[in-house]
Amino acid sequence: MIPMKLPPSLSRVLAGVAAAAAVGGAGCLMQASYAVNVTTADGVQIEVPLTLARLDISDGAISVKNFAFTPWAMGNEKGLAFGFQLEFKAGSKPVAITVDDVSDTPILSVYSDNAPILSKKSVWSGMSPAHHPTEDLVRWILTLDNSVKVYRFTVKLADGTTHVLRYPVFAPAQMKTFMRGQLGVS
Repeated sequence: MIPMKLPPSLSRVLAGVAAAAAVGGAGCLMQASYAVNVTTADGVQIEVPLTLARLDISDGAISVKNFAFTPWAMGNEKGLAFGFQLEFKAGSKPVAITVDDVSDTPILSVYSDNAPILSKKSVWSGMSPAHHPTEDLVRWILTLDNSVKVYRFTVKLADGTTHVLRYPVFAPAQMKTFMRGQLGVS
């Protein structure tokens, strides 16, 4: 058999497509990522990615599935509530879950559940009460610069083990400006 011979113009086109694909693929791999190292109020050093993307925080048995700040009505004003979901490995049964802000001292309690209930998909959901922007827990949104926050999930399981996951949040100034607008504060 004689190998098929391509016309020179088609050969150049295919070579160009191959080169573009190689450069494009390499460009995807060479995305810059930035992070800062912080020491939490409980003395743990943690790397905080400077991104708004959802983070994958897990210890194999428990995963932080969702963490969100939510504007919430408080009478005539609005406050900031914290919403979260944890996903549990099949068979794990939590008996207590606490969420704390360990970004700075003093450590602040965000939410506690001493009788957590899991969905059929082994997911626990919790939402804190709304907090006024002047309260210690959410006062950081009133600052004009970027903020780094770290939230600690402490989960006690029925088998007697305790799991601790730390969820870092990078809050750029623009996001905080948007949040202040949603809460009606300047």
